[in-house]
Amino acid sequence: MALAAAPASAQLRYVGDKGLATVGVVTCKREACEIAAPKRVKVKVGERSFWAQVLAPKRLAAGAKAKVRVKLGALALANLAGRTTTVEIRTVIRQGKAERTQLLRLRLRRAALPAGGGGSGNNPTSGPLGSEPPLLARPATAVDVSAVQVSWFPRDSWIRYVSSGSAAGDGILFSGGATGIDSTASECPDRPSSSDAQLPYRVAFAPRASWFDPVSGTAGVYGQGATTFRWKGHGIDLTAAEPEIEINGAASRAIFRFQGNGSTPYPSQRASLLSLDTSAGPAISNGGKTFTYSLMRGTLTTDGVNVFAGFYTPPDNDEFGCVSVAFTTP
Repeated sequence: MALAAAPASAQLRYVGDKGLATVGVVTCKREACEIAAPKRVKVKVGERSFWAQVLAPKRLAAGAKAKVRVKLGALALANLAGRTTTVEIRTVIRQGKAERTQLLRLRLRRAALPAGGGGSGNNPTSGPLGSEPPLLARPATAVDVSAVQVSWFPRDSWIRYVSSGSAAGDGILFSGGATGIDSTASECPDRPSSSDAQLPYRVAFAPRASWFDPVSGTAGVYGQGATTFRWKGHGIDLTAAEPEIEINGAASRAIFRFQGNGSTPYPSQRASLLSLDTSAGPAISNGGKTFTYSLMRGTLTTDGVNVFAGFYTPPDNDEFGCVSVAFTTP
């Protein structure tokens, strides 16, 4: 027995930087029910179509209600800036032998780019960087370290976004001692993805001379090499090189040397990209000599927000990948 379809919603909501929006609500009235919804739906923005993930419950108790949400990826969000699209999700609610179809509809809009973020064409332009940060002071009690490892896990939705470029020279390139390590998913994800594409979610840098101070617990861990993110059609041509990872309590951070063209116009300048969460502390092995700081979560600094053209301002400047380092003391 089919029950009448519920009326569809067509209200307007603004979507934030995380790409999440509630499209509607499903309800089980007198008895428990099962909910059938697609895993993803197509969303048209301008002349382009994008897949959006659907987040919906599979079962509900009698009298319960739950939200059905949609999650847009970074590329869809970038194209949606200043525009409106319509999202439709058709759900089937089964209660015993009866079922009904509920069409949820939402008009979704994202705010236009901030003033000054126009760039060339419709591409946002990265903001200016502040003065170069000072090097972390090395205490007199510090020691040189060996077996240095520096790994960067950039925001995984950013990796997928830049990898979408299809022109000659587009993509993610490595040089000077940096190596991209492909996998189907990041070890430090910020957004779930159903893609099984092999992408360079991890970047390993060649080591440079580094130090650790056993008295204060501070460390300067340095890498060699460069990672270039390039999508010419979107004005992206940005190189992040020579990482400096500072282990310094709440002031821990990741510094890179930036150079770019197009909508990322940086000459060659050091800047702090990420504040790092070191609260978990290091794993210590090898008789107390090897220190491993795994997957330190990154939050964009003020300069980092400018690098990403103001798309991710507080509180949405978190979840920007991770950094891992390891080293061995004498």
